[in-house]
Amino acid sequence: MSLGWDVYTCRVDGTPAVISLDLDLQDVADSGTHPQRLHVRHALRAPRENGLPDGTENEAMYALQDALVQALGDQTRAIYLACLTNGGYREHFFHLPAHADGRAVVAKVDSESGDYELETFAEEDPEWRYYHEFLWPDVRSMQYLMDRRVVQSLAEHGDRHDMPRPVDHYMGVPDEARARTLLADAQNAGFTGEVEERNGQWMVHVEREDAVELDYIHGVVWELHEMAERLGGYYDGWGAPISK
Repeated sequence: MSLGWDVYTCRVDGTPAVISLDLDLQDVADSGTHPQRLHVRHALRAPRENGLPDGTENEAMYALQDALVQALGDQTRAIYLACLTNGGYREHFFHLPAHADGRAVVAKVDSESGDYELETFAEEDPEWRYYHEFLWPDVRSMQYLMDRRVVQSLAEHGDRHDMPRPVDHYMGVPDEARARTLLADAQNAGFTGEVEERNGQWMVHVEREDAVELDYIHGVVWELHEMAERLGGYYDGWGAPISK
């Protein structure tokens, strides 16, 4: 399943950060064709007190981003990974083939645009560790992204998120005994449900009436995630009918 690009918030060096990331690069990362990582950074013109942009320079920043992606892609076959905004700076990340001179391309873009003073940094990273270990969202952030996508899909069909409706959740655990325990834990939290065996996998399907406002439903999901995780299992997603 393609995940595409998404955006999430976190904290970097103790301050707020926004990361926009291509979530579909796992196969490319494993291919070994682009072992060199390139960073391109510039200061924000008018950061807010929290170090994030105030919105007045979005057009200029997006134009620069497009120019960098186009030039590096055309001239070095670079792959654009992510964009990080934090601490009064915006930083773009690329992976390049070995020996590609990404810095020379960036210097040319810098001389032609003139909107920002660009800083570059490059190093070998054949295992894409920075992508996997720093840029990639942690488990909870990833779950929030997935929950947001479900809520957005409901919104596209005119859903009123504040209206309670039956919400179905699915979890998996290694064996029947833990499935029964997980179901009991969920029932104690007000859910109804059942245990199912699917092709040797033990699944727990539970349901409860809930609203699906994003922060609220994410809290519900995370409660179930933690229940399953304590038993060596995993949370496998949720769904709900549209309410108008």
